[in-house]
Amino acid sequence: MNSFNYIYIVLLIMATSNNSFVLSQDMLDPNQISYRPPKVAGTFYPADSDSLKNIIKEFLELDQPKKISSKIYGLISPHAGYVFSGPVAGKAYREVSSEKYDVVVIISPSHYKSFKGASVFNGEAYVTPLGIAKVDTEFAKILSSINEDVFLSNLGHNWTEASSEHSLEVQIPFIQTVQPEAKIIPVVMGSQDFKTIHSLSSALIKSIKSSPKKILLVASSDLSHFHDYNTARNLDLAMIKILTSYDYFKFSSQFYLRKIEACGGGPIATVMIVSERLGANKLVPLKYANSGDTPAGKSRMDRVVGYFAAATIEDEESTPVLPSFTEEEKEILLATATESIKRSILKSKSDEMEKLFVPRNLGEFFTCFVTIRKNGKLRACMGHTYPNSSLLVEVKEVAKLAATQDYRFGPIEKTELDSLEIEITILSRFYKVFDISEIKIGRDGLFIRYENSTGLLLPQVATENNWDINTYMEHLCKKAGLPEDYYMKPDVEIYRFSSIIIKQKD
Repeated sequence: MNSFNYIYIVLLIMATSNNSFVLSQDMLDPNQISYRPPKVAGTFYPADSDSLKNIIKEFLELDQPKKISSKIYGLISPHAGYVFSGPVAGKAYREVSSEKYDVVVIISPSHYKSFKGASVFNGEAYVTPLGIAKVDTEFAKILSSINEDVFLSNLGHNWTEASSEHSLEVQIPFIQTVQPEAKIIPVVMGSQDFKTIHSLSSALIKSIKSSPKKILLVASSDLSHFHDYNTARNLDLAMIKILTSYDYFKFSSQFYLRKIEACGGGPIATVMIVSERLGANKLVPLKYANSGDTPAGKSRMDRVVGYFAAATIEDEESTPVLPSFTEEEKEILLATATESIKRSILKSKSDEMEKLFVPRNLGEFFTCFVTIRKNGKLRACMGHTYPNSSLLVEVKEVAKLAATQDYRFGPIEKTELDSLEIEITILSRFYKVFDISEIKIGRDGLFIRYENSTGLLLPQVATENNWDINTYMEHLCKKAGLPEDYYMKPDVEIYRFSSIIIKQKD
């Protein structure tokens, strides 16, 4: 670092200590200085250090008991102005106030600048009214060396533009308060597509597993934007239900399709995926509110923003992957599928299954595939990759799809109804695979995604055909319309899932 840069940094620190943020109009080019000054101090949070310390202390409520006693791998924290989202963010950071982490990886979206991939700050520190938050430059270099989608740069970190990114900066004063000795890794996602999530997750997993340091992940995100209070609450709580089931596949899919709202959906999915690889198996909600719940937002109940705090943890009492079904429940599911197929083909409006009592398991959200065979040969097979309704409704809808929409075989004819065999495969949520050695024949069904191509094979397919792992993977690629060796590409996504198979009795 040359002497001019050093003098500038000293002046910046002095300005910070004196609670003054009138920076020189002769500020160095951002490519020549490695300490990022505060950009939203005085707007999103107090510029005065004492005021900032006091308001964070108020938000943390350290005199209140914590909710979590298990190991915490990651946090979800909102990033609006502190008068709106600070009370929610404080509940996330309170949970790690008595832990000691060496590095905090902060992942935020880019609100103002679009670029491909994830930008790891190429400087030495972020500065706030509370002082300097140093970057772990060694870890940053390792993280950015693994694939081309994760790179060192000041993209998303620049402070000289009219609108500079706030979603990462606002997390740092909380981190400086509860983890004063930790270094940071600031990451801004310029794109939040499947490829970027996959690339950043892969890079984080490899770099974290090769490091002896204790690392905390933070996803910076608000939820729904600018709906009326009740609409926002309903949208947000539905999304939170997906998150608490730890279904990052459904979450990222619906985020990509814009069926759910979270400006930091990419950071949330990334933190969940990486946390799982490190040992987490549960997401614990800590607090939900929206701007209408705050004094500052009471006047705009017709235009609120949602905020959510949560932690990814390792819990010995994790939720079972799949429920167990009684014989009665299995019969109801098979009868529902059979009735749905008949109604679809005969175009009947009556539905006898609607009159049945629905046991609790069948009202839970699980998805399925319905396989139809005729004289022992495959006649149709259709399903969903994640649930949008109760299992009983999913069976009904998927059976209709199998009977009418499987383009490989064409719709089932009326004359075939008496010769059909029905099989229901109920799927667990999808688990991301980073090494095919994790896959077990007979246990795992597989899903593959590469760019716009996808394919899925149920667990029984590999068993029935006596495939080994490599053959299984090759056929999965073919199912997606890809060359059979594409499963070895580092930017191909693979997921596994387990299942329960329900067959008609002979």
